[in-house]
Amino acid sequence: MAWKLLNSRLHLSNQWLTLRENDYELPGGKRLASYWLVEKPSYVLVIGESRKGLVLVREFRPGSGKTHLSFPAGFIDAGETAEQAALREFKEETGFHAAKARVLGVLDAQAAWLQATCTVVYVEAGDRPEVTAVDAEIDAVLVMDWGQVLEEVRAGAITEMHSVAGFYMARDLLDKS
Repeated sequence: MAWKLLNSRLHLSNQWLTLRENDYELPGGKRLASYWLVEKPSYVLVIGESRKGLVLVREFRPGSGKTHLSFPAGFIDAGETAEQAALREFKEETGFHAAKARVLGVLDAQAAWLQATCTVVYVEAGDRPEVTAVDAEIDAVLVMDWGQVLEEVRAGAITEMHSVAGFYMARDLLDKS
């Protein structure tokens, strides 16, 4: 059953996020005050595959304070489809060109407190970068086969939730086990 929104106070809003403090009435009548909700733009996670393997990036993440191995990802710009955003972000972050994009599914990212969706998109990539990646946040671009990525997930080297979920979604939907 849905919670009833009683009041919402806007604390911050910019191009990157909106922060709200909401009061709710729960089913059964109990009131819940000061429930914080973060709203972020929707984004794509790109599972890019060349004949040589899956294309991943290594980058520092301020939220965890660590460098992460993950799949390319980025916000969907106004007027873009998820497929268009995936092709753009993939090229910006990796330098690889991809012509075909296929949505595999949509995930709710941290649904308890974060209002944002992550669309997992599969792209078929060329065998090597065509240009130098233009995203300064990326430390390295790596290519690994499906088995290597699975080993990295199992070893705890890939820990971003959307990358882990997106990998398993792609592996199962594309029958890459």
